[in-house]
Amino acid sequence: MGTAERLTKCLSKLDHINDMLHLQQIQAQMIKTALDQTKSAVDRLVAFSAVSDHGDLNYACSILNHVLNPTLFLWNTIIRGFSRSREPEKTFIWYSNMVNGDFLADKFTFPFLLKACSRLFDLRKGQQVHCQIIKFGPSADAHIDSSLLHLYTSCGELKLAKIIFDELGHKSVVYWNSMISGCVKSGSRFREALQYFHEMRLAHENADKFSLVSVASACGNIGALVLGRWVHCIVYKHGYCGVVPLGNALVDMYGKFGIMEDAFKVFDEMSVRDVVSWSAMIDVCATHGCGLRALDVLAEMERAAIVPDDMTFTSLLCACSHGGLLQQGKMWFDRMTSEYGVESKIQHFGCMVDLLGKAGQLKEAYRLIKEMPMEPDAAIWRSLVGACLFHGNLGLAELAAGHLLRSLDPIDSGDLVMISNVYARLGRWDDVERLRRGAASPGETSILMPPIRRQVMDIREPRGCSLARRVRILAEAWEEMEMDILETISETRFMSLGYCYEGSEHEGQKQGFRFEMAMPDVDSSVLRISMMKMR
Repeated sequence: MGTAERLTKCLSKLDHINDMLHLQQIQAQMIKTALDQTKSAVDRLVAFSAVSDHGDLNYACSILNHVLNPTLFLWNTIIRGFSRSREPEKTFIWYSNMVNGDFLADKFTFPFLLKACSRLFDLRKGQQVHCQIIKFGPSADAHIDSSLLHLYTSCGELKLAKIIFDELGHKSVVYWNSMISGCVKSGSRFREALQYFHEMRLAHENADKFSLVSVASACGNIGALVLGRWVHCIVYKHGYCGVVPLGNALVDMYGKFGIMEDAFKVFDEMSVRDVVSWSAMIDVCATHGCGLRALDVLAEMERAAIVPDDMTFTSLLCACSHGGLLQQGKMWFDRMTSEYGVESKIQHFGCMVDLLGKAGQLKEAYRLIKEMPMEPDAAIWRSLVGACLFHGNLGLAELAAGHLLRSLDPIDSGDLVMISNVYARLGRWDDVERLRRGAASPGETSILMPPIRRQVMDIREPRGCSLARRVRILAEAWEEMEMDILETISETRFMSLGYCYEGSEHEGQKQGFRFEMAMPDVDSSVLRISMMKMR
């Protein structure tokens, strides 16, 4: 048999490799017949070893190290393999080896490098790759542009992503998806995500399943029910019902809308469910205080032979906490580690502290905090302080408040108010004053997260006005302002009302009140407590 025939037979076998043992047997025949340096055969050996789900990346590297004249294709294959592996940081070691071997990166190399940067969330290294693209890369390449957008959106640099996006000529659905997904993943730019989606449709680009996943998530986070329903209709129309991530997104969306019936309907209609699907459904039950129903979903999950993960148990323990299911919560917290081997994380401890605190088992909650293998965060101490205040255990509340103040996490306005309440109930007025002075400017006691707008009304009454009359004046003033407030505030988490009394010893002078409403702008969270003396 001639060399050409042996090579053809060898390549035919390489096309049907299904595991590494088979590959090694074929490679042994190649070495025996002196075909181990043949370019086409080596390319297939390295490609299977580096990229296949049944391959071995380290074995691919050893093959490359024994090739006398490696090609750029082989280097790119190894770099591609590491960019999608569990060790993406090694991508740059092999890229450096490639450059040191006098090879220049091409349009196939850069997307793999950018993918590794995205997976590592390494913006600095990604920008270095971007500089090399400008210096050595092609002037325009769809895969490189898409990878750059994915890098910057993954790292939260949406301004840089927008600069690249705006410079693109024809924008395919892949580019639009990168911007929409990036806005959603930022955790705050949901309206901007929907604006990109609207512009995409105006540009006559049809949404695909990836677009709809991001849009459904954005709708759920801002309460856009009508658009969310429309997304659900598109899913049915285009036959995307079997797409698991889309089903998960719709379950989460309806859960955030508070429509549990539709969430369960979508969940029941899913032909395939992964662990995220079950976790999302349990989380919906937890959000709405349906603890027993969450336990039923978990039981069904076990019957379906789906192994719960740490997110599943976070949702489950949260459901037990909201539903007051103390014994079930304790049982599942123990089973999580003993039976399922899931390591307890800080969110699991947080749920248990909240559960024990609501049940009044404050000492056990404090003991659990002290036994945590990691440093408790502000959320855990905050939960314990609130539980102690509710159950009247001021001693433990004072202890937990001290830990909360010393926490490395940022202290927000709600924490200061709660700690101030602890000190006030203990009669520690100097500490109350110290907290308030630390949070406000002179002459004003306030906890402020700007921006705010104020509506002020001065009310004058003759001297000698009774307390009942003053209260009625304030009530009437509130009614006059209420309609305007409701028209100007779309999302209000906190509103506060303050007034102060102005009097004078001089006969005939008027006395009255300064009536002040602190009104948050749209999408801001403000808590303002004001008692300002008029001048």
